Amino acid sequence: MLAASLRSWVRETVLINILYIKVHFYIRLAIPPLFFPPRTRLPRLHRHHSVQTRVKNFEFRNPNSEFTGNLSSVLLSLVMRLLFIPFLVLPLALNAQTAAPVIVIEQTRKIDVAVESISGAEGPAAAKVLTDDLNRSGVCRVVPADSAAFVLTGSITPAGLSGRAVPKAGGAAVVDKSFSGDSRRAAHLFADAVVEALTGSPGFASSKITFASASGARKSKVKEIYISDIDGANARQLTQDKSLGYGPKFSPDGSKIVYSSDKSGYRDTYVIDLASKKRSCIAQFPGQNTGASFSPNGSTLALSLSKFGNPEICTLPASGGEPNRLTQTRGTDCSPSWSPDGTRIVYVSDERGSPGLYIIPASGGEAERLNTESSYTTEPDWSPDGKLITYSISSGGGQIGVYDLASKKARIVSRGSGLESPSWTRNSRHLVASQNGHLVLLDTLTGETTKIPNNLSNNTEPNTSR
Repeated sequence: MLAASLRSWVRETVLINILYIKVHFYIRLAIPPLFFPPRTRLPRLHRHHSVQTRVKNFEFRNPNSEFTGNLSSVLLSLVMRLLFIPFLVLPLALNAQTAAPVIVIEQTRKIDVAVESISGAEGPAAAKVLTDDLNRSGVCRVVPADSAAFVLTGSITPAGLSGRAVPKAGGAAVVDKSFSGDSRRAAHLFADAVVEALTGSPGFASSKITFASASGARKSKVKEIYISDIDGANARQLTQDKSLGYGPKFSPDGSKIVYSSDKSGYRDTYVIDLASKKRSCIAQFPGQNTGASFSPNGSTLALSLSKFGNPEICTLPASGGEPNRLTQTRGTDCSPSWSPDGTRIVYVSDERGSPGLYIIPASGGEAERLNTESSYTTEPDWSPDGKLITYSISSGGGQIGVYDLASKKARIVSRGSGLESPSWTRNSRHLVASQNGHLVLLDTLTGETTKIPNNLSNNTEPNTSR
């Protein structure tokens, strides 16, 4: 019946369009040519003529759309359009039904697990940490034992935690292992082992976050560097610079953090050894020294240096030394992030106007621009599996995008606004990001965000250990 109705509508639409042309023709014959002067040809647009586009507010203005006719033309156009508006509604409605969403959301089925018991004085607290970690994983759901597919048990020992995960239906344990550290740390490690055993993908519960945070009366001028567990616990301040700190990033083994600071009056790059708490200045060249990130083997830093004039992407030994310049553009090049194999670097450049993403060989060479279909993209981060690059999008009030290197397609993975500074977790699915001064965990498959609690304010530029 629907097909018959559509065929009837198409037939009627064709007849109406023919009628429209005939009516328009006879009206023009009936009205003196005085009212219809020859059309004025607009000047042809050349490459240097810009078509103004305001993407952020979804406003578009094209010079060729400006009106050049007279009053009679306007009246005729209004009459004809009013007569035929009812026949335009149906196709618009049909098109609206088939419009593709901007945000790609995937639903994933979770594995039901039960945390049955963890013995010992700190057992209940460890069980709570384990439960929260599994619910946060995106792949597990903690349920009562009678409806679970797997049951988890454990005991607190002087060395840490001994944990087991067994199928409810019977069979060999999928996890049977001891985890060292205090009860909280051991529970995080137990959660990661369960996730990896059930899915084959690494868990991220035992990861750390480093970030910049501003507080107090001078928060616009002071940002210190902090570190915490990925669930927000155990937050502690690493620097006492009383100046602006920027872009902290972990070394591959998580033992060091590189960041930039204005503490000397200039923006220099420092490395903190987390075990010894010692700090060393790695880059203090003339101009700005910012955005440093460790190579996958930890031996080299990529960073942005303005010692050559414009900020350019350079590499230098992680212990300090002379830089090797990779880019030479007329714009600002910044925010480098390494591929997991260490052969390429993704970075931001505004050499073509607005900031966009580029990939360059780590040894130097020709850069390739990534088509993210967004006009203002910054803060890239390469996923641990090497397949994806995440980045910040300024349009839409602050969103997070992901670029697939195999398909060369981009998608928006966030909901809401105010999101920036994404950093991948170990599983190449979840991100830690900043949203309106708070740290959040973002699931790129569902778009769901979970706030990471702490007692600090204005938290920015998070980075996760892997």
